[in-house]
Amino acid sequence: MVDISQLRALRAVSETGSITAAAQQTGMSQPGLSRLIERVESEIGAQLFERGRGGAVPTEAGQKVLEFALDTITAYDALTADLGVLSRASGPLKIISSTTPGEYLLPSIVAEFSTIHNDVAIESLVADSAAVTGHVISGDCDAGFCGFPPKNALLRCVAVACDEIVLAVPASHPFADRGEIAPAELMEHPVLRREAGSGTYETVAAALAQSGASLSEKKTSMTLGSAQAVLSAVDSGLGIGFVTTRALDVYRPSRVSAVRIAGTPLMRELYFVYEIARQRSRQAQAFIDFVERKAVSYAEE
Repeated sequence: MVDISQLRALRAVSETGSITAAAQQTGMSQPGLSRLIERVESEIGAQLFERGRGGAVPTEAGQKVLEFALDTITAYDALTADLGVLSRASGPLKIISSTTPGEYLLPSIVAEFSTIHNDVAIESLVADSAAVTGHVISGDCDAGFCGFPPKNALLRCVAVACDEIVLAVPASHPFADRGEIAPAELMEHPVLRREAGSGTYETVAAALAQSGASLSEKKTSMTLGSAQAVLSAVDSGLGIGFVTTRALDVYRPSRVSAVRIAGTPLMRELYFVYEIARQRSRQAQAFIDFVERKAVSYAEE
């Protein structure tokens, strides 16, 4: 009989497209996961995955089993939440976030979580996206939120929200009334730069590179550590800079305007990350389960 942990393992194979990657994600050995798949295939009498150079691809039968797995996992998680299996979780919980999710996403998540688990004392730290990964892997923090997916097989990375990045300019700037500019026009104006490791800046640099443009180091007027610092500097006339719409929405629209870059969509997702195989406290597991359920709702939007 297939249990819930085996269903989660099958889901991981489907998500990663690789038995090796799925084994790392679930904390299993690759041979162990292969044997698990073989046992399930033997039990249901059908092959679940086609294995080849392209990875592990679900067969028609495998797709039906995966649909059952996803429905069952969702129902099981909802049941455990309704029964309050983890409702008595208590104690300290340390979460680290990059600037955007830390300022505009995490507060609402913590507020909602705390209505269920009011005995959990949450400490929130803010760092750049690159530093989030290191703090979670080292065990300094129980989980984290960041602006781009970390490339580390030890971590599970789940998209929990979407965000758009725009160019913030003073309301008196020539770009302000245009709404959209060509990428090459950025080269003519001093651009406020974010710190190394910023998810916002990494997203912009990658998108501009795909458009054949880049941000000139010679036109960098200042390097800043947060979206609010960029907005304040823009407001003061020190340059123009990239921020998320979440940050701009709470700023003074009469003083700073949003401009988009033609042909360069700057949409990104915000991610929740935690170490897969780590032994954790009840309160940490309660928080992870809570955010995972929110991620399912986000994916269905």
